[in-house]
Amino acid sequence: LGALNIMGLATPESAVLSAVIFNALIIIFLVPLALQGVKYRPLGASVVLRNNALIYGVGGLIVPFIGIKLIDMLVTALHVV
Repeated sequence: LGALNIMGLATPESAVLSAVIFNALIIIFLVPLALQGVKYRPLGASVVLRNNALIYGVGGLIVPFIGIKLIDMLVTALHVV
């Protein structure tokens, strides 16, 4: 199990708790965006695809790792788990 701990999280329990807290926070922050939508901008399809891939694709890969690690550090520091 230790080989799977690529992020160096404190314990398996804190890792699960951190992931659950992160997902709950993401849902809270993304629901208003989904309901509100985004403003239409008359751009070409390739430009829109590139922008969306950078913002949502790369952000969707990097932000969870950073967020879960920060929450794990906080959970560990507060001795929640």
